[in-house]
Amino acid sequence: MNGRKSLAVRLALVTLLTTGSIFFISSGALYLMVRDIMLEHAEDQARELTHATANRIRSSLNEVAGSAQGLASALNSGQIRPDGLFPVLDNVTLQSDAVQGAAVTYEPYAADPDERYYGPFSYETLNGIARMHLGGDDFDYFTRDWYQIPALTRSGFWTEPFPSAADPNRLITTYSRPFFDPDDAEALRGIVTMDIELPALTARVDEVEIFDSGFAFLVSPRTRFITYPQRDWIMRESLFSLAETLGEPELRELGRRIQQTDEGFSRVPEALLEEPARLYHVRLPEANWAVGVIIPERELFGDILRVMHWVLIIAAIGFFILLGTIIGISRGITRPLKGLASSAGEIARGNLDRPLPPIRTGDEVGQLAHSLDEMRLSLKDYINDLTATTAAKERMESELKIARNIQMSFLPKRLDLSDLDVGIDLAARLIPAKEVGGDLYDFFPLREHNALFFAVGDVSDKGVPAALFMAVTKTLVKGIAEQDPRDPGEILTRVNNELCLNNDNGMFVTYLCGVLDLGTGEVRFANAGHNPPLIHRADGTYDWLKLPPGLVLGAMEDMEYPVQTVRLAPGDALLLYTDGVTEAADGEQKLYDEDRLFALYGEIASQPARQQVDAVLESVERFADGATQADDITVLALRYCPGDGECAR
Repeated sequence: MNGRKSLAVRLALVTLLTTGSIFFISSGALYLMVRDIMLEHAEDQARELTHATANRIRSSLNEVAGSAQGLASALNSGQIRPDGLFPVLDNVTLQSDAVQGAAVTYEPYAADPDERYYGPFSYETLNGIARMHLGGDDFDYFTRDWYQIPALTRSGFWTEPFPSAADPNRLITTYSRPFFDPDDAEALRGIVTMDIELPALTARVDEVEIFDSGFAFLVSPRTRFITYPQRDWIMRESLFSLAETLGEPELRELGRRIQQTDEGFSRVPEALLEEPARLYHVRLPEANWAVGVIIPERELFGDILRVMHWVLIIAAIGFFILLGTIIGISRGITRPLKGLASSAGEIARGNLDRPLPPIRTGDEVGQLAHSLDEMRLSLKDYINDLTATTAAKERMESELKIARNIQMSFLPKRLDLSDLDVGIDLAARLIPAKEVGGDLYDFFPLREHNALFFAVGDVSDKGVPAALFMAVTKTLVKGIAEQDPRDPGEILTRVNNELCLNNDNGMFVTYLCGVLDLGTGEVRFANAGHNPPLIHRADGTYDWLKLPPGLVLGAMEDMEYPVQTVRLAPGDALLLYTDGVTEAADGEQKLYDEDRLFALYGEIASQPARQQVDAVLESVERFADGATQADDITVLALRYCPGDGECAR
């Protein structure tokens, strides 16, 4: 296949690429649409889970705050004396699942005039309720946030987690609330505190199930982790500190968003979980904390990814099935085309006998096969005709060559006057425009009359008819001239009458002939419509030789041709020619004309006859400059030089 893919393969690839492009574009759009829908659904679900978790935590906080409020109200009314607080605190701790410790701390000397610190504290242990007094030189509770802030704000306050006074290893968060003197509602008497141990709060957050690996967490107002699956971050790291540690500015933006909004759905930077995830957070107004729920995107979009995974598998299987189907269909279509291509190749190589494969489908392929077969048969007929035509042409050319040789053989080659002891320099040459021409020249001695007959002629047509007409003319002239050469006019009259007989084609010939008396140099001319010759005298003068006009031979019977006598002195010369010389044209259709020939003759007339003929022909060839020869060209040169043997040779 020369490295080129077959039509079946290309058709299958184009179809698959088109189908695949449409499928992947539509699947991508569907994926994005479903992804947005699932993201909205996940946001709703995360919102519900976060609010549920927040409500769970808020319930515990409210329970603790409610217990503290109730105890503070009892202290405000003076229902409980300082020395009777431990049983009350024990009872609050035991009866509430949310409270793991309760304390009442008094202002300096408010409970006992002799004691600066007075702070009964009951808390849960593995063995039951334990008691202790808060305050002392090593525990100045007046400086603690849980005491100072509510004392100043005169309202409840949730602290951030801190180590318990009973056990530094126990992290607690405390709700503290002020109570006042029963007799003076403006006089602060002390602070009631209720503790929640952080592990208990963490357990409540961890009870929330969020997908397989989702989780909830709790952060303080400064985004410090109160609860988080990574325990070593609790109360040690915040979103801002992690942003600095991990070099992740997006964590800082997330922390600010949590601080500034009551709730929201955000994308979690990958640095926090090392995978993409989504966060929904809700602020707890009671403690100004925030509850967050994180759902990894792999679970959030797990269903759609699984669906897309199966879609891709099914699509791949479908593509392979489609590929096989398309290849099968394409091969069914292209198999006849392959046969046609093979046959067309054979036809192109010239094997027109190679039959085309039978295709009877009646479709476009069938029509193509029918047209190709018709083309093959037409080419076969055409080539057969061309072969026959070429053979006929070659045969005709061969015959024309033979005719040319025969025609040339009619023309005399040289003049032999050695037995007459007279000097005549004569040369002639004929160049036909086609294989055979209609021009002629002739010369032959008339020994009985010590004379020389010479002539040039031009038949009205060219080719074989002209050649035949020329042969007839030459034969008639020679036959009649040899009988009685004394009157060249009579010769032409008799020849004209013979040519007019049965001249149905209307052909004619111009003819100029002369009979030279070798002894006296007298020339008797007769002209049948031919171009006038040039004459050059021995003294160097030359001119056109004016002759009486006469009608062309073959045109009309019984015509008379007057005779004009010219006497040649020794050294005089004549130049006879046909109109193929003066009417020769160059590429721009300019004619050689008589003036150019006249000027040339003045330059060459003193040269030997052969050189004159060659000079005229070369001059005409240079003038034509490669233009096609339109007419036969004939030139005959003659010089009379009696007694000069060298001249005759």
